[in-house]
Amino acid sequence: MLKSTWIWFAAMALVAAPALVQAQDDAAEMKTVAVVSVAPFAKVLGDVQYLTEIADHDEIGLTVAMMSAPLTQGIDKNRPIGVVVRTDGQEFNYVGFIPVTNLKALLILLEDQVGEPQDMGDGVFVLEGPLPIYYKEVEGWAFVAQDKASLADVPAKPAALLANLPTDYDVAAKVNLNNIPELFRDMLIAQMKSGIELTLEQEPGESDEDFAQRRQMVQLQVAQLERLLNEIEDLAIGWNVDKEAGKTYIDVTYNVAPGSKIAEQLAMNKGVTSDFTGFMINSSAGTLHVTSKIAPEEIDNTVKQLNAGRQKAFLEIENNPDLDEKARDAATRLVDLSIDTFVETIKAGKFDMGMTVDLAPNKMTFLMGAFVADGKRVEDGFKEILKMVEDQPDFPGVKWNADSHQGVDFHVIEGPVPATEEEARKLFGEKLIIVLGIGEKSAYLSVGNDAIAKLKKVIDDSLSGAGQPLASPMTMVVSAKPILEFINSIDQSAPIVAALDSLSEKDAQLTINGKLTDTSAMTRINLDTGVIKAIAVAVAVKQAETEAAAEAEEAEDGQ
Repeated sequence: MLKSTWIWFAAMALVAAPALVQAQDDAAEMKTVAVVSVAPFAKVLGDVQYLTEIADHDEIGLTVAMMSAPLTQGIDKNRPIGVVVRTDGQEFNYVGFIPVTNLKALLILLEDQVGEPQDMGDGVFVLEGPLPIYYKEVEGWAFVAQDKASLADVPAKPAALLANLPTDYDVAAKVNLNNIPELFRDMLIAQMKSGIELTLEQEPGESDEDFAQRRQMVQLQVAQLERLLNEIEDLAIGWNVDKEAGKTYIDVTYNVAPGSKIAEQLAMNKGVTSDFTGFMINSSAGTLHVTSKIAPEEIDNTVKQLNAGRQKAFLEIENNPDLDEKARDAATRLVDLSIDTFVETIKAGKFDMGMTVDLAPNKMTFLMGAFVADGKRVEDGFKEILKMVEDQPDFPGVKWNADSHQGVDFHVIEGPVPATEEEARKLFGEKLIIVLGIGEKSAYLSVGNDAIAKLKKVIDDSLSGAGQPLASPMTMVVSAKPILEFINSIDQSAPIVAALDSLSEKDAQLTINGKLTDTSAMTRINLDTGVIKAIAVAVAVKQAETEAAAEAEEAEDGQ
């Protein structure tokens, strides 16, 4: 998704470049390259006011409404505003369109800055400002462009070009990558390759062989970006507010060509299953779960990148002056084992992991589990880590095979938390417990309170949920209430107490998840408005405390 978003920005920069904005060929078929959509002003203003009310700043919403009223005179507030970029295959043309009920009323606002409009003929007028603005009114729409020729053939139904964007989102943009002419697509790829070549330099101490391998990896990544550019048909991003659900969210969506490599990967991961669903705990402060199947060509590419990373890590270990011979040897074996584990796991053709942070007043537990091709290899890597610290006087040692559950062996490190470490004792109590769980095809890590008991529970819950198709291959949830309660138990403060009070008995979350079809993917970043309210309340209380302290200091200085 990050690669797709990068391509979207690059495409926008390409189509918006002034040097490419030319007069259109009336005889050529115009294809839409990009659109920007703003929902009807009545909806946007209503959503802005709703969010300011949630944030206890009604005055901001009222100010926006009052300031926008004179600026929107003559605009139809029940129809969308848009910008469309089109091409005939050789040149680009862009036109903005505004729904109007009284264009003259709208233009009066601009006369003081740019003077009266000049008639250019054919119904086109120009406002001579720092940048000339050409406009033309057709059937209740004011079309705007940078030159007269761009207004020669305006869309008959401009709102139709926005499709469902104005109804689905307050603000949105969509790029049709498949409509970018091949000439400009090749230019973009060539510029991308050229830019990377200019920044790719051999590092000090890097051998010619290692540099050649790293160069190959970069070229491989460029090829992957090139494939994305060729296979993704369109990419859209939109922001909206759902008042009924009490949420605001951002969607990033893309569609790919049927039969493409990306389409194969999407279909492969639709309804994917996981062996680590037990980590998705609703009451936790934060959870992350990712599972996916890996296409054969991606396996080869990833293995090459991992092996290149192995060589770079070896070089850094060798040149690290802070490591003695024993530590250097242990670090080298650790890197080797770790990379081998990753390589074998990737070759298995799937990635599956879960992670959760469980917070309660004065208690914290971190839990993580993942699929690995060889659990014994992970255990060997753990032993190499211990060799680097076993000589430390305070190292408590390891209880090997201290417990087991569902075919997973638990190795435990348990040591006292010094009385001088007050904050650490608030988190973990008088003892810190670290548990490494090793199964035949799995590895687990648990740190904190009730580490073994909680690890056993997520393993049980994962087994009961195994084989069930998932709606989203990636889910992340961050919950405000347990985080605030945990912070409050350690160090009470007025802003945190106020934020907790604003939540009442409810929780508020930030969630990120996705949805796949055979040829499309959508990622949604969703924020409960309760989070906005809690942050706003905490900031207001903190600001009040700061102002009170400043006033007290000023009064003391005056005395």
